[in-house]
Amino acid sequence: MSVSHASLEGEYVHNVYSRLATYQPPDKPHLPSPRVWPKVTKFVESQKDGCLILDVGCGEAKYSHPTGHVIGIDSCPDILLSPKQPSVDRIIAHAISLPFRNNCADALLNVSVLHHLSTVKRRRKVLEECGRVMKPGAQMLLYVWAFEQPNGSFNSQDLLVPWNLHETSINGRLPKVKFHKNSTKEQRIIENSISISAPSESPPNQTWLNSFMNKVSYVKNSLPSSIFSTSASPSLPNATPRFYPNASKNSIILGIKRWSPMLSRRLASMIISVEEQYADELTDQIMRDSVTETMATLRDVSFYRFYHVFKRGELEELIESTGMFLIQQTTFEHGNWCVIAEKIDIQEGV
Repeated sequence: MSVSHASLEGEYVHNVYSRLATYQPPDKPHLPSPRVWPKVTKFVESQKDGCLILDVGCGEAKYSHPTGHVIGIDSCPDILLSPKQPSVDRIIAHAISLPFRNNCADALLNVSVLHHLSTVKRRRKVLEECGRVMKPGAQMLLYVWAFEQPNGSFNSQDLLVPWNLHETSINGRLPKVKFHKNSTKEQRIIENSISISAPSESPPNQTWLNSFMNKVSYVKNSLPSSIFSTSASPSLPNATPRFYPNASKNSIILGIKRWSPMLSRRLASMIISVEEQYADELTDQIMRDSVTETMATLRDVSFYRFYHVFKRGELEELIESTGMFLIQQTTFEHGNWCVIAEKIDIQEGV
């Protein structure tokens, strides 16, 4: 069964990261820092003074340059609310359409981005956009998740990979989880990943359906039924657990409040009294705190994220297919393929 790229990337990438960001309050400085890759830090710090570095798919915008300037680009507004470093600016944009002029960047980070795109065409388009905004001679550092893992390999390249809330703290707490003495985290991820048929030019393949449905049934039966609502697709699990009550008559105003609290209050004043507004806000905060506490005590709440895992040589082949880069270095690091590619001067190459 084939799934559209809009469904995969919207529901199983953007929506998941947005929901996860809401469980990590930005005003909690005691929470663990985001994972920083030493090789990425070294690459950023090796750039010249006064450089402009674009961090495509920046997430929490972890990387900065002591004398240069970093611009982080991400399509998830909730992630960009996290505290930022002084020398890093952040904007909301999609990697497939970067809002920058041609040949402006001295270096570019493309870390954990391509493996969330569901088709070859879209992955190539992102690389072409990166090449467009880079200066000739500028270098790009890429990380993608590898098909070949140190202790095994996935049974498919297109996957829905579970991520559990107990892997991070919420409000400074780590939920109590059973210690897995008979398996590694890597082995559990491989075992519980669900193979899917991503969008492609070829006819969809349904050979994965039986194993897929077995895994979905196992996951569904192992969780409280109240967690999940009816999915729009009968064959795919919900990307995120459902904890929100049914929408009320004021749902439009509540939606606006997420983007502009001030505008929300002004609109609400035309419909409900001030007392009701404050009561709604207090109730909303109580609900939010209750959900957070509930999530912190659950042992196994899974968020499903879409990944295309890359086989050996696949990333280099994709980069070279754009005709814009030369591969400078390829390494394998902690289950990821890491490539440094340099933009060529196309006019000189003609």
